[in-house]
Amino acid sequence: MDLTDRAFWSNYWRNKKELYEQPVNSDYLFTPLFKKHIQKYQPKTAVELGGFPGTFSVHLHQKFNLRTTLVDYFIDEELLQAFFKANGIENNELEWQEADVLSHKPVSTKFDMVFSIGLIEHFESTENIMYGHYRYMNPNGSLLVILPNFTGINGWFQRKFDRDNYDKHYIKCMELGFLRSRMEKLNFKEIETDYFGGFTIWLENYNSQKSSVKLFFKFVWTMGKVISKIAPIKGRWFSPYIYVSGKL
Repeated sequence: MDLTDRAFWSNYWRNKKELYEQPVNSDYLFTPLFKKHIQKYQPKTAVELGGFPGTFSVHLHQKFNLRTTLVDYFIDEELLQAFFKANGIENNELEWQEADVLSHKPVSTKFDMVFSIGLIEHFESTENIMYGHYRYMNPNGSLLVILPNFTGINGWFQRKFDRDNYDKHYIKCMELGFLRSRMEKLNFKEIETDYFGGFTIWLENYNSQKSSVKLFFKFVWTMGKVISKIAPIKGRWFSPYIYVSGKL
């Protein structure tokens, strides 16, 4: 079962219009992961699944010179074109397609690299959504999937103070062993899965929280940052993200 629907994403992105007026950065938190993956597998083409408005499609195109395509089952063409214009993307320079990744329709074009960020955790059938990624891959293609980690401190905040958002995520897929087992079922090789990123927490509904919650949030955020500077800790409780990668 999908944990979100089209109405959810339409409302979500329509409330983040400021994103379409900003140029894509030359470096992001995930840039080292992209660099490592691209240097290892040397892809020429890539597809971003579920990535509207295509921030990382543009990033990989501009920084790593990949021919990228965006596929999402919700694409607002007006906002997309505004985003492309803000980043100097010419017509047909990047391709995009509004499509359901889980559809059983044949995939007309396949890619050297398939990646998604913050997608698979919105589906209760991890096996199905991972197969959706698999369908877009060339023989010997590579896969990189990044998702949030809600099994530690950040997840506790989500569950305690934004239960509605928490329930839109399938927490089981945020386990390293679980992700590896799904990759193995699809016969991926060179599987790598790990926690990623320095300590941070967030709340989508932060602005609507009570002052006491905001104060507590800031205290935990500050203490976590101080501790991670003194002794960087990577793992379930502190890391905000998880990734899994591999090749066919």
